[in-house]
Amino acid sequence: MAATIPSKLCLPAYSRLPLLRACRGRCFSGTGAVGAARLVQVEEPPPYTPARLAGRQYLSGSHSPGFPEFLGSVRPGFPAVFQPAHATGPLEEWASVVKGVIDRELTGAGALLFRGLPIRTDQDFGQFCKRLGYDMMVYKGGAVDRSELTDMVYTAADEPLEMTIDLHTEMSYLPQWPKKLMFCCIKPPGEQYGGETPVTDMRSVLRDMDPVLLDRLRKRGIRYIRNIADRSRDVWCWQRTFRTEDREEVEKFLTERDFSFQWNSDDSVTYWYVMPATRDHPDTGETLWFNQATSHHCSYFYQHPNFGGAEQAKFRYPFHTCYGDGEEFRQEEVTHMQQIQWRHAVGFHWQAGDVLVVDNMVTGHGRMGCTPGVSGRKVVVSLTSN
Repeated sequence: MAATIPSKLCLPAYSRLPLLRACRGRCFSGTGAVGAARLVQVEEPPPYTPARLAGRQYLSGSHSPGFPEFLGSVRPGFPAVFQPAHATGPLEEWASVVKGVIDRELTGAGALLFRGLPIRTDQDFGQFCKRLGYDMMVYKGGAVDRSELTDMVYTAADEPLEMTIDLHTEMSYLPQWPKKLMFCCIKPPGEQYGGETPVTDMRSVLRDMDPVLLDRLRKRGIRYIRNIADRSRDVWCWQRTFRTEDREEVEKFLTERDFSFQWNSDDSVTYWYVMPATRDHPDTGETLWFNQATSHHCSYFYQHPNFGGAEQAKFRYPFHTCYGDGEEFRQEEVTHMQQIQWRHAVGFHWQAGDVLVVDNMVTGHGRMGCTPGVSGRKVVVSLTSN
């Protein structure tokens, strides 16, 4: 159970001075004996050298006039940052304390960053997630290629590391989506090499969205179009997307969700359907910007290193979005949505063992591209349905 403890008791003497500002009555502890794991909330945002956004290579929309020049720094409380009051305690005890913080703080804050936890490997993180006790979710039918590293722990994305992944809410293009995302940094690329996982406040994004555009989207919805190759033609294939070799299993997945689909002569599959642009949060009732209109728009591939600027019909890219009735978005509409989402985004430099937990409806996320040639970044993710 979370408990409030006077700041002078939160830290051992050797570390009390550096973290005194962090405590101020915001201390969370487990239920064990004396010396149990305790977390303190850090008030001062971590130092950050802002990444350039405007004109950034491999970032869709970044060359448009008015694009935010730099990624913002962590703001007080977004994400809320927590760290151990001392460096002892088994992983399962830390999981108990972290769960208390998540259950109490996540929906309000939108995102929580836990630093200094004893997590070093994929397996550590997998065990940590199991100890949290949430219902883990299989990544099936998703648009990004991911590899499962251990039980319910996936690579965050298998896109080329130099590519900046647009801000989005995870799987908001499907009827079911994860409630929480839990990222963990196993190996940071280094502060000067990029690779941040930016987060953006979807409450503010909805507030600042052009009201005329928002009204159109609410009335007409968003059509998502997917084209997925067969394994014989591309690694990014329907066998990996749906985690099966059986076409009937794919058809069952699509039919159960009332998606229109067709198999093509090259053994690829195309499917399309309409989803809303906003949804209401199940716990708070607030309406939130919840879609992937920009990250699934074909213009994402115009800046993609694997496509090299090659142009083709919009509906032939791996994914594309338009209005629900089939009318294409105007480029200025796509640009506006991108700019509003990035305007409210913040970033931080990953440290080994960091765990970032986001409420997937309140907070969007993305990935800053790494400096070309960097291969050392390793960030993994687990999804929960509750």
